[in-house]
Amino acid sequence: ASRIKTAKECSWKYWCKYKLKLPDSSNDGASRGTICHLILESLCIPKRKKQYNKIIKSQDIFAVPSVKKLVYIWAKKLNVNDPENIDLIKSMTLNGLEYDYFGSKIGKVSEEFSEKKFDIVVEEKDKRYHINGFIDKLFLYKKQGVALIRDFKTSKEVFKGDEIDNNLQDLIYSLATKTLFPEYNKRQCEFIFL
Repeated sequence: ASRIKTAKECSWKYWCKYKLKLPDSSNDGASRGTICHLILESLCIPKRKKQYNKIIKSQDIFAVPSVKKLVYIWAKKLNVNDPENIDLIKSMTLNGLEYDYFGSKIGKVSEEFSEKKFDIVVEEKDKRYHINGFIDKLFLYKKQGVALIRDFKTSKEVFKGDEIDNNLQDLIYSLATKTLFPEYNKRQCEFIFL
């Protein structure tokens, strides 16, 4: 979805970013997002529940030394290691961890996935397409027949206009989930703006 959006906005930007793979060194937001996603992904592993609890209790992701070290390693690598960016990384990551991080608001989770990869090719009659990507968090609730799709957003602006009513990323994630888990006929997508 982000590739399509970039191509619609500017074909040159698309070409530089996805074909030439040029780094976007001026985008602190993307770098902060990379680090936030990395921490959110690493803390969802069941054996790290103690670290998650420690962070929630202290309201500080740096309460866990390994998380602090990981943030500083990546912040230096991505050149966002100034105090303002570090504070934003800390608060954004904490927001993500505090928002029903383990998906219990709907009920008991049957299966949970972090960074669920999908690669789907459809060729039937007049339909032909290929979609691939990752879903940040996917919770399956067998009893309710619900698939909860969650995507963490680190951009400054929330969705507006067509992005709310006809969100391409939502449609792609819902289609991927329908293909991977057809028994879950109720699909709900949440975009969490950190």
